[in-house]
Amino acid sequence: MFKLFLLSLAFISVAFHANSQQAWVSGYVRDSITHFPVAKGTITNSSTRSKVQTDANGLFRIRLAPNDLIYVTAPSYHYDTLRYSILFSDTLTIYLSPSGNILPGVTVQSQYNKYQLDSIERKAAFEQMQGRTLNAIASNRTSGFGLTLNLDRFTKKKYRNKKKEERKFQQTEEWAYVNYRFSPQLVAYYTRLQGDALRDFIYRYTPKYTWLRAHPSNDDVVNYINEKLKTYRASHK
Repeated sequence: MFKLFLLSLAFISVAFHANSQQAWVSGYVRDSITHFPVAKGTITNSSTRSKVQTDANGLFRIRLAPNDLIYVTAPSYHYDTLRYSILFSDTLTIYLSPSGNILPGVTVQSQYNKYQLDSIERKAAFEQMQGRTLNAIASNRTSGFGLTLNLDRFTKKKYRNKKKEERKFQQTEEWAYVNYRFSPQLVAYYTRLQGDALRDFIYRYTPKYTWLRAHPSNDDVVNYINEKLKTYRASHK
């Protein structure tokens, strides 16, 4: 019993010592090509199994002790690992490499590219949501006397809301298509711009959805980027 007590005491002492070495560490997760922040990335401390997520600015905050191994993952990116040391700077910056499905000219291994696959999922989710709404309305129609008194006004309102949701969905699809064809990774790859300069270029020269639909070839987009890059450089001389 005495040996068991000493063993337990030693275990508690080690655990207390490990916890006393832990400290809050802040950091950023960024795209290795664009240097843009990576949102919704997951940082896991393998020692404590604690997890945190990056915010919209790629920022995270997690408790670490020296020699802790952390795993960093994010959708559409290769995972990375890091062994923490007190010799690191106060704020960590971790760069993740994009996976193949968001790199220039690369599609997933199927007959559909990534945009099309995501679009199918968005469309299915939207139709399911619309279906649930319609079912709920249909079930309510038989639930009470007098509902038909305002049926015309109710139908018009429902029609307007439906059209509004459909317009929002179409705008989302158009934005997703533009972002797929004119992605930050693609622009950075051909312009070699990063960070604020890349953000400024994209803000100035992102093509319209209609133009991209009229120019479906990747070569068209590459030529467009090269032409706009000349204009951009000339304006910064």
